[in-house]
Amino acid sequence: MIDGDKLAEAARNELALLWRDLEAACRSAADGRWSMRCDSVVERIKALTAQVGPTPWQEVPLVFVETRLYQEIHLAIGIDAEVKAWQIAEAKALAEAQRRA
Repeated sequence: MIDGDKLAEAARNELALLWRDLEAACRSAADGRWSMRCDSVVERIKALTAQVGPTPWQEVPLVFVETRLYQEIHLAIGIDAEVKAWQIAEAKALAEAQRRA
């Protein structure tokens, strides 16, 4: 028998990994920004998000939140995932402080 809770947890873990896959796809794109591979990963993110809900924005590469890609992907599938500007600024400052340490 399939354990629904374990399946949902595995899907959420995969979804978090897909955001990292998107980051890698962007880095490896010919223009360093976007490619067909990125489009493919975004479609996978949308499909899984529709099933298990959004990955918390704090677990997503910050660049996708800063550029609003995170928010727009969710908006495209009817999920509100708004992140306040102060939250982004705070996360960015923390990341910078950690880089300096």
